[in-house]
Amino acid sequence: RIQNGVPTVVPHQVGVGISAGALAEAILPVLTESGEARAATVEYSEAEPEFTTEDAEALGVKEVVSEFTTRFPHADYRNVNIGLAASRINNTLLKPGDEFSLNGLVGERTAANGFAKGGTISGGVLVEDYGGVSQVATTTYHAAFKAGLEDVYHQPHSIYFSRYPVGQEATVSWGNFDMAFRNDTPYGVLVQTRFTASTPSSQGVVTVRLWSTEHFRVETSVSDRSNFTDPQTIYNNKDNCIANPEGSRGFSITSYRKVWDPDGDLVKDEAYPWTYRPNPVVICGEEPKDEGRNEDGNGNGSD
Repeated sequence: RIQNGVPTVVPHQVGVGISAGALAEAILPVLTESGEARAATVEYSEAEPEFTTEDAEALGVKEVVSEFTTRFPHADYRNVNIGLAASRINNTLLKPGDEFSLNGLVGERTAANGFAKGGTISGGVLVEDYGGVSQVATTTYHAAFKAGLEDVYHQPHSIYFSRYPVGQEATVSWGNFDMAFRNDTPYGVLVQTRFTASTPSSQGVVTVRLWSTEHFRVETSVSDRSNFTDPQTIYNNKDNCIANPEGSRGFSITSYRKVWDPDGDLVKDEAYPWTYRPNPVVICGEEPKDEGRNEDGNGNGSD
């Protein structure tokens, strides 16, 4: 557990239990008896934990091997959802070979599970949804990416948001796709999160820090952006329209990662290509009529 800002091993405790052999030895002779004779006395004995203080100390959770921070704009529902997701992955211990699943730890985003609905823009329309958890997915993914841990599955956002590292970010969707990585080191990995809520005058902050023993050497990079696509213009005359006068272009990019083990051998040489869709220009109001068209709809202008 993180105590006073550093990983601390919580000592194991010896329990009490009943030996299966002693239980069988005491019960079998009285199974054919009746009345008061159909009873057996079995002594409790000490039960050692399967995972001991020594086992925890041997995991080598002692130093920060990776850390990443993202910021997000103010919204009450974001504070609830991002804070809750961050708290649910905090203090997650991954033993060697263990897999981290954000959906598995955070759970379904519903009101019953503690999450709040908030306004999310979809095609220029304000819709109610349980947004914000992708902020934690991106922050955690990038920390694991920089630590060299095995990428089990991640999917970037369909549209690029400038508050995230381009090409090296992740979103999640309950029932559709997860953000997952595996601890493929011989040491334990402890996930620590820190969360600061946003206010109307300040951005919120979420940090994911991974504690372990330095094992991999990692180099990451991204390609230049290419294959640009221009955004469409959408007119929306609904009352809850939110204008987006600029929009943003779509583009393709490739993220690269090389990982070396302690012997200096290149054990991962990865490329992750991705194409972001353009974010449309949204104009609130009716679409203007095309004055370049005659009554039968035949245009005499050019697009």
